[in-house]
Amino acid sequence: MRNEYKRSFRNYLIDTDLQLHLIRQSLIYVLAILFVMVSILLYPLIRDMMFSNDLDREYRAAQTFLMLVQWLIPAILIMLVLLMGRLIVMTHRMCGPLLNFTRTFNKLAEGDLTRKVYLRKHDYFKAECDRINKMIDGITSIIGHLLTNHEKLTVALLDLKGRVNDLDTREKIEYSLKIINQDAEYVSDALAHFKVQNNMPQENRSI
Repeated sequence: MRNEYKRSFRNYLIDTDLQLHLIRQSLIYVLAILFVMVSILLYPLIRDMMFSNDLDREYRAAQTFLMLVQWLIPAILIMLVLLMGRLIVMTHRMCGPLLNFTRTFNKLAEGDLTRKVYLRKHDYFKAECDRINKMIDGITSIIGHLLTNHEKLTVALLDLKGRVNDLDTREKIEYSLKIINQDAEYVSDALAHFKVQNNMPQENRSI
């Protein structure tokens, strides 16, 4: 049972460096706010203890100060523990989708359009997930049209090659060339949807 708990806890640390960084920064921010609030709350008591000339007033301030500290320290510790648990869950729901996005992008870079982003019920970035999947569907549709037109173009070329030796197939050859030209235009139209950055070296661009 204990090993299962440890394994379950480790599953919440998907990207340890990022999650711990976010948790650390959040805790520092909360501690700074708590320090300011506690300082403002205890300042009148500290002033009466340190600078009052009335012994009875100093005694009452010291008693009140000790009572507040006695309650504040456990309350702050409990709050920090609860906050840390909440931060672990929140960063888990953030880093899980980010890891999923990264793996999907790596597949896209390899030319694999079969992987989509699937998030769990309580994960964040649902809207971004839908946009990425919509983008993949759009690219898949364009690539599908390209493949279909490429197949048509290949068939037309093979058909034209088979008719070259015929003497009375000039009209058929012209018709096949027309079909090939149309398929080539379809491919060009599909490729026009993509904007590709020219990565040629600067010296070669001026040639």
